[in-house]
Amino acid sequence: MLLTITIQHFAAHYAAMLQSWSELFWIWDIALICIGLVFLCSARRSYRAFIMANCAALGWYLAMFLAHWSWIAGATAALIGTVLGVLLVPMLRLALFVLGAIAGGAAGVALWHVFKQPPDYRWVPAILGVIVLGVAGLYIFEACAVIICTLEGAVMIVIGSTGMIMRYGTANLRDQFIAHVAKQPVNLMAIIIGLCCLGILVQLAWAAHDKEKEKNASD
Repeated sequence: MLLTITIQHFAAHYAAMLQSWSELFWIWDIALICIGLVFLCSARRSYRAFIMANCAALGWYLAMFLAHWSWIAGATAALIGTVLGVLLVPMLRLALFVLGAIAGGAAGVALWHVFKQPPDYRWVPAILGVIVLGVAGLYIFEACAVIICTLEGAVMIVIGSTGMIMRYGTANLRDQFIAHVAKQPVNLMAIIIGLCCLGILVQLAWAAHDKEKEKNASD
């Protein structure tokens, strides 16, 4: 679930991911699209729960990474991640700082790659992203939480939709998708940002509707 920590890999190796997509189960595509829609449309209402889920998923991500060396290390990391998600409930600002720093660093590197800058200096935007988004989460808590969760939902939808296209699309559709989206980082980034903006508009519309209902109830 914690896709904010994979934006760098996603942007840099998206085209290569298409080659092995048939090895994945189709249920993952459906799950990513459904979870992504929830994140995209409900971040403003449920960002606290999403932050906790991300913290727990961070531990599970670490568990999968460490499991290559030892199942004990993987199990320990999974346990730590689950406990972390629970313990950080009263410390949401700290949790968002961690997630914001990860997302900011990954997004900075992804943008560096999109604009085809020298890879040897990608640590510069990574550090800037960590500082900007991590610190912003401490001072502009709710806005940053909503943006991060909405962006995460957009990435989920794009990855899930890609899986469906590569699995069930016609040969022409797959070729066009690879040529105009997968191998065009700018187009790919534009789609993600567009979905994110759409999600924010939906959330604002829901907020206005809820406010109107409360006003009518009070009257």
